[in-house]
Amino acid sequence: MKKILLIEDDAALSWLLERILRQDYNVVAMKDGLEAWAWLSDGNFCDLIISDINLPYIQGTELLENLNNSGLYNHIPVIILSGLEESRKVCLELGAITYLLKPFNPHQFLQEVRLAMNQKPEYVF
Repeated sequence: MKKILLIEDDAALSWLLERILRQDYNVVAMKDGLEAWAWLSDGNFCDLIISDINLPYIQGTELLENLNNSGLYNHIPVIILSGLEESRKVCLELGAITYLLKPFNPHQFLQEVRLAMNQKPEYVF
């Protein structure tokens, strides 16, 4: 089963997204960018990252920069969720494949996740 790293500091939204995604994917949820980066740095891998832009410790833009500078993680597609329209251009320039504004349509969200998952093969380790 493909794995998604979900990074969302809003507990209610994280819970909802986990419930939606767990039907088809293995979901690992983190509450901030630093916790997510530590998880990746411990040798964990995922097929997709879904991240809020405003996070404690490491912002979504910093996370994108770190992923881009990493030879191990720069291939992982990233979907950014945000309530801020002004961050869209920067995030897309940093490599996010999609930028969804909150509140977003759950059907559109799942469609974007499926498209991202179909862009690359599943990893076998």
